[in-house]
Amino acid sequence: MEVGHAASPPPHILGYTVRSRTRIYVSYIVPTCLALLVYIAQTASDLALTYQHFRQHAVGYGAGTLVLVLVPPVLTFLLVITSREQRSSASSNQNKCLALGNGLLRLLLFPFFVVYRFTMLLFWSVEALFHDDDDVERMKCLEKAKQTSSIELYLLIQAYAQAAPQIILQLYFMLEQDLFRNYETSAVQALSLVFSAIDLAAITTSYQRIESQRRVGRHYPWATPQQVESHRCQLEQNERLCCDAERKKRESERTIASFPESERIMANFHARQPMDPAQGVATHEVHVRGEDEVDNDALEQLETKALLHTGPKGNATDDDKLQVTRPKLRLWQKELGDLDTIEVLDTVPETPPPPPPPVTAPPELPVLKPSADDPPAPDLRRTASDNDHRRSRRVTRPLSQLETFKDMLLVNAQLYIKEHVPRPPKLLIGRVNEEPNEERSPLVARSPGAQMPNGTPLTPKDVVDFYFPRPTKIVNGIQQDDFAGRTVAFFGWIAFITMRMLALSTFCVFYPRAFFIVLGVHYTLMLACLALETRCRGSWNRTLFYLLLAYIYIFVLLEFRVCFKSIRLWYSGFLVLTLVENITMTAIWYGNEEFESWWFGFIAEWILYSGIMFVATLIVYYCILRPRDVSLIVEDDAPPASEPETSVA
Repeated sequence: MEVGHAASPPPHILGYTVRSRTRIYVSYIVPTCLALLVYIAQTASDLALTYQHFRQHAVGYGAGTLVLVLVPPVLTFLLVITSREQRSSASSNQNKCLALGNGLLRLLLFPFFVVYRFTMLLFWSVEALFHDDDDVERMKCLEKAKQTSSIELYLLIQAYAQAAPQIILQLYFMLEQDLFRNYETSAVQALSLVFSAIDLAAITTSYQRIESQRRVGRHYPWATPQQVESHRCQLEQNERLCCDAERKKRESERTIASFPESERIMANFHARQPMDPAQGVATHEVHVRGEDEVDNDALEQLETKALLHTGPKGNATDDDKLQVTRPKLRLWQKELGDLDTIEVLDTVPETPPPPPPPVTAPPELPVLKPSADDPPAPDLRRTASDNDHRRSRRVTRPLSQLETFKDMLLVNAQLYIKEHVPRPPKLLIGRVNEEPNEERSPLVARSPGAQMPNGTPLTPKDVVDFYFPRPTKIVNGIQQDDFAGRTVAFFGWIAFITMRMLALSTFCVFYPRAFFIVLGVHYTLMLACLALETRCRGSWNRTLFYLLLAYIYIFVLLEFRVCFKSIRLWYSGFLVLTLVENITMTAIWYGNEEFESWWFGFIAEWILYSGIMFVATLIVYYCILRPRDVSLIVEDDAPPASEPETSVA
């Protein structure tokens, strides 16, 4: 996984970076020219086919073909006027009545507006070629070539509301006719079938993983300017957070490298880890040196060694880990059993240590004479030599020195943090009640010459661009396909659509009732999978969209408006299901029916060859050409459950 985005096509082909001029050709000019030719040929052939059906008195087929041509613009118009974002974007630039009139005009003259859309994209793409690489004018031309429009929504709906059912309808009409058919109608039907399949494959290639790409920067081609701006801000935020994380990493490395006496500390740490040849595990020893007052006349050195880490032999307790280096001053385990109960000082003591005695103090205290009734006084000179007190002193004196040493370390750490770690500005920590007459927030930027309410002048450290940090999250997705990946994916979908449409059409010719049963079972299964994937969460318009998405899943699989949690499970399950259905339906009619024409044998061979070609392209695409996974670092402003519902448009 690498940090990146999918806002634009990748600047490489087969892993090799290409020039900006080459990217304009393969990402803008060539796809736009091919899409324009396909749309003109498809629309012209469908309208000509409608005329041919009415001319041959096939009113049902003619009306069905014409309805399929008119359904996409009507659905697009309804989705645009019912979308709150689209309405607000259209009414912000002009009057609501003018926006509605513009929508009706696009509905009536939709072929001309689509051609105008393609020609505008082609114009700005060619205009970008006349500027130098990485020139500002070239970037502006490419931005205009990537402007969003509701025409893109119409092209998406046209692929699945016109091209897919048109293939089924025209194939059924051709296979139902006998050998004495009208060849003019057959030629127009062949053109309609070919360009409808190309349009369906091209749209499926463009939108097959759009939801995973939209999570990491790509937006819908029909998005409003406000939605495009939000995606741009998301990308800028990701770039800022990535730079901030990289800066913090470099600063932490420099801080560790420049920490006072860090090299000497690490050298001592490694020097005190000798390797045990028997176990092969390093141990960590702490040497504690103290003084023991023996007779008020001499001082003896006491050295204690505590084994803090041992090898894997057994589970030793803390009492078993204590050893003594000198047999003369042996420390018994039962006398050190309360080491674990010593309070750990993790803060600096609030009270300072007692001061030393003053110089004017008397050299010795007055001695009181005991009375006859008092018990005999103990021998103070021999108290330190007593066994019990002698053992306790040997333990407590080194431990008290350890506590003093720990207090010194904590004080030094606090002083180091106070000197080197930056503090929040005074504007941030100032009390609100100190400014009762001012309505502005204390976080408002002020000039360096201003003063705080208490009269303290502001320093340059106080006048900063300070912001509260927010929790971040990592959003995973994929890049857009490069030119090679799109080409292989396109031919793979062409093979899959050919196999699927031929299998469904020929099965409908021989078994119409079973055909609708198979489609109903497939539709119900896809709807159940969508409900399981989304846990039936969402508003009524999203639920209605799932009904339409399950219809699309009869022909192809799209990750559209639903982000699959297990993409491999979805694609493998869908492809296995459709392959089993196609092979089963083909085997049933090919083995049980008698054919009056050689067309049916040819169709069976094409179904088999298309399936083999699809599996081969799938392996090549998945193993070599699939897009790389990328991730975005974004601020986690709100949980996913609180995201507002948006319409399809």
